[in-house]
Amino acid sequence: MISKKFAKSSVIYTAVGALPYASGFLLLPWFTTFLTPAQFGINALYISVMYLVQIISSFGMDMSSVIMHYDFRNDREKLRQFLGTIFILLLISGGFSLIFFSAGGFKLLTWVFDSSAFLDLLPFGMITLLSAVFNSVFKTYSGLLIYLEKPERFFWLNISNFIITIAASLLLLYLFPRTLYGPILGRLIPAIVSASVSLVLLSKEFGILWNSSFVRDIIRVSYPLFMYALLVWVISYIDRFILLGFLKDPTLVGIFDFAVKLVLFLDLIMTGLVNTINPKVYSIWQRDNLKRSTPEVNRYYSGLTAFFLVLVPLFVLVAPMLIPIVIHKAIYFQAFRYIAILSAGYMTRVWFFMYLAPIMFFKKTKVLPRVFLFSAIFEVGTGMLMVNYFGLQGAVWTFFLVKPFQAFLLYLDSRKVFEFSFNRFKIIWLPVIFIAVVITSEMLTPPSYRFIVECGQLVVALLLVWFTYRREIIPLLKERLAR
Repeated sequence: MISKKFAKSSVIYTAVGALPYASGFLLLPWFTTFLTPAQFGINALYISVMYLVQIISSFGMDMSSVIMHYDFRNDREKLRQFLGTIFILLLISGGFSLIFFSAGGFKLLTWVFDSSAFLDLLPFGMITLLSAVFNSVFKTYSGLLIYLEKPERFFWLNISNFIITIAASLLLLYLFPRTLYGPILGRLIPAIVSASVSLVLLSKEFGILWNSSFVRDIIRVSYPLFMYALLVWVISYIDRFILLGFLKDPTLVGIFDFAVKLVLFLDLIMTGLVNTINPKVYSIWQRDNLKRSTPEVNRYYSGLTAFFLVLVPLFVLVAPMLIPIVIHKAIYFQAFRYIAILSAGYMTRVWFFMYLAPIMFFKKTKVLPRVFLFSAIFEVGTGMLMVNYFGLQGAVWTFFLVKPFQAFLLYLDSRKVFEFSFNRFKIIWLPVIFIAVVITSEMLTPPSYRFIVECGQLVVALLLVWFTYRREIIPLLKERLAR
């Protein structure tokens, strides 16, 4: 039975975890108004660079901190020393990252990605580097709050970051229209404030203590997570640079990025729910010393599958009706033809997180670089081939295909440390059936019938969920009606 506390935490982590998306989405009307389509695409490239530098600056410690702190939860003094050491290492890593990219790393990056004609170190590149370093501190502390089970502090810290982002970006857009100062400097200001507040809060609660005996273990656990994050970046953001390299048009990069920003809603909702589920799952495994699936844990993943089976087609149907209310440049509406395929890929993300959980919990993180190396090779190879032959549509199909490929590779390693036993129809075949319906209907139906087709996709999803989960749904409805 899901407790009220769990439900409350789930809402907080999911809603607040979606705030970065919400800020970017809420600012889209102003970005599309005050920036040219080409500038919108270039801004997407700077965002991609920011996340890359943020990963390098964090060096995997944003993830290793939440895994390793479980070892010290019952020893307050060791926990204080561990967290202090993590954040001191974060500051050192951030400083070295800033020096490296300022001294030539940024130029090397633009040369590798053939984007030097559109990206410059001064001023926007330097602002992006600073944003990345400060964000690495803020995101590490924010993620740690989830696993320390402090939803209220998580809420207030992230909501403040959200408000400052919106306010700073809007002010700068009005002061400097038709320039990139609004979106780029608007990311730096909240990053500085949030990182500073994070360090103050950490210092007050735990202190900033250094213990060199933790360093070796931190690096040992963090390094494969760093490689994993780096490869995830390749899978998530390299497509923008592939598009730019083949099509030479930042406007097309902007259209693709706009489409991805729309479906990012699904990713953030799932990440928020998984961040709520994982502490519960980890606690069950730790409590019972388990290395196999249980009905209690499986219910979380089957429920997540059912929820997304309805959310995905509902989103695909509603988004094109709502977006034109706030976005008025018709060039961006080209993105609507791609969101059904882009969204369908998220049905397989439940598999990804289900197979990732044991690897993270049992600290078998050394397998992640290998899994994501093959995923990254698949992303780059498939992306270059598909974009070369099919243009923007090729990037869309690559975005879709890489998600089940990732999940499959992760399964091959996860099964070595954990025994999976679950209802395969609910978690595997149900999404496969729905994805097949989406792909078939999208490929065989003219664009003029898109609304009818997507209504049909939603009906199919509702029927699948009803006939699969009716034994769980009917008692729940009876209970609600009895009240």
